[in-house]
Amino acid sequence: MKNLIKNPAFMTLTGANFFETIGTSLFNIILLTYARSFANASIMVSIVSVATVMPGVLGIVTGQIADRTSNKRVWLASTKFIQAGLYLLLAQLIAQKQVFLLMIIILINIFSDIIGMYSNGLRMPIIQTKIDRESQEEALGITQGILTIMQTVGQAIGVSLLALTNDYQLAGYINALTFLVAGIILIFGYDSLKVEQIKHKSPSIHKLLGQMKQALEKGSDTNAWALLGSIFFINAVGSSLDAVINLYLVDQGNKLPLPFSVSVLIINTVLVAGTILGSILHSGWFKNLSFRSVMITCVVALGLFYINLLSLKSFMIIIISMVIGGFCMGQANPKLTAALLKTADEEIIGSLTGLMNTVSIISMPLGTIGIVLIYNLINPALAYIVSMILLALSAVCLFLPKKGNEN
Repeated sequence: MKNLIKNPAFMTLTGANFFETIGTSLFNIILLTYARSFANASIMVSIVSVATVMPGVLGIVTGQIADRTSNKRVWLASTKFIQAGLYLLLAQLIAQKQVFLLMIIILINIFSDIIGMYSNGLRMPIIQTKIDRESQEEALGITQGILTIMQTVGQAIGVSLLALTNDYQLAGYINALTFLVAGIILIFGYDSLKVEQIKHKSPSIHKLLGQMKQALEKGSDTNAWALLGSIFFINAVGSSLDAVINLYLVDQGNKLPLPFSVSVLIINTVLVAGTILGSILHSGWFKNLSFRSVMITCVVALGLFYINLLSLKSFMIIIISMVIGGFCMGQANPKLTAALLKTADEEIIGSLTGLMNTVSIISMPLGTIGIVLIYNLINPALAYIVSMILLALSAVCLFLPKKGNEN
């Protein structure tokens, strides 16, 4: 930790991430609230909800563009000022309540999110170069923990701001300010982000996939495509978790030991707390945990959660499984990303992280739509069983044998 605090590149990137995350999470809740104010609120909210996750599908594309960008620190700083400009424009449009303008605002938000994904791809080679290999997992964990906290803080600021002022335009200006501050931080730490410029010949898609396969297998000691399958299945379950918990608590009604709202708050709090704890504990004994063991523990914890919903219906078991599941989620991503930073070439690290992001995003409809529809249209028990099957598939994928590496 002390070494990271003394590392100017880490502090610069973390500071910029801090303000950028506040802006992103703040405006996502603002945009949802704004969409609800229209006459056809359900349609507008649905469009906003889809638009919020849609850019993630382009993760591998933005990652490839980031890999091919020569002067990464210039473009990294530039993206923040571009995003600040976009939200200044958005603030002018949001003052008028028109459906046509709402569509433009949504497009601006999508474009900003795509730029944000591109900037994340630019950060990876800088982290790979500027942070000691032995400290990378801890650095990524700390960053993830801070971002988890700031996402919650950003949403709280957004809700409070609207409650106090009901001024969407002011929210747009504040959002622009957060990106402006992030850009200024990157300018102040500009010298610390300098990395050696190496011109790489852009690999063909076939060669790129081969390089990515090798890096994934070296980094995780798991069959590359099976690893992506494991991430796909467990993320599908994770994306439906909030909805399943809320629906379960509604169905339980007066059987709950606490009021509904208090129960939701406690479960969400322990899940976030577990995630933050898992994110920051990446040194000592925790550093020696393998990615596979963390994923298997997560599968077991979530499996226990669904078995409990099917039979025992114990509120305490829900709490315990959420703490363990959240902790493992906080451990998994930094471990895998750090392993990839150690094994992947600089020319493909953005594409790799973009690929994993894309896999995570495309799995979300399976959970948020499929599992929730099964719960509502058929019965809760089948939704729990389907979730457990997906968890089992995720675990099986982690033990599939590796095939010969492609050259």
